[in-house]
Amino acid sequence: MEACDSPDTCIPPNQLTQPTETNQDHPADRKTPVSQHHRYLDTMASATTKNVEQDDESQEIDNILKGEESLLTREQEVERVIAAFKLNPYEILELDMTNPSSITDSVIRKAYRQKSLLIHPDKLSHPRGVEAFDLLKKSEGFLLDPEKRKGLDETIKDARMLTLRRLNLPDSTPDDHEKISKLNPTFQFRVALKTKEIIIEEEARKMTMIAEGTEAKRHEDAITKRKRELEDKKRWEG
Repeated sequence: MEACDSPDTCIPPNQLTQPTETNQDHPADRKTPVSQHHRYLDTMASATTKNVEQDDESQEIDNILKGEESLLTREQEVERVIAAFKLNPYEILELDMTNPSSITDSVIRKAYRQKSLLIHPDKLSHPRGVEAFDLLKKSEGFLLDPEKRKGLDETIKDARMLTLRRLNLPDSTPDDHEKISKLNPTFQFRVALKTKEIIIEEEARKMTMIAEGTEAKRHEDAITKRKRELEDKKRWEG
């Protein structure tokens, strides 16, 4: 390069070899088409898995509805729901309640969907079909409400503990314990029965308290009425 005519217009040699900075992002900061493609494939795989699960469930329902014993099975399901203990939604939805914390919302929704489709009034003509269908819906709603479900889960835990103690087993005994797995009637049946006993006792206690409260109120009202009559009589005589 030719020498500069003036020091003021001369560019230092070290600046001639350095590239000028730009506002372009560093290649590592840019999203490459490959990474975008991988994310797309992951999203598609997740969606496909979910669709496959839904298809499998729908196919299972279709197989039940189209089976040779479909009508008998569906009628029996209506009778089972009607005969179930009305104050135990787990029993109505036929869920294993020996460990309530393992029953997730998705499990509850799936059980309701399968059974409600099986006995839906539009698909089955049964004198008590609508009643059974409503029980399923109410049971799902109850179990999906954390506040309502909490009290029932506590009752079931107490029933499980009492059942284990009656079997001379510690409270921490797992469900897959050898002695439990060989029980007849089953451990689940025993826990359900004890749960029913506890709930009935609690309901009876509530009814007694209500009755006692009603009787006390009636007695109090009678005393108040008598006092008022005496006061009216005194004013009349005076």
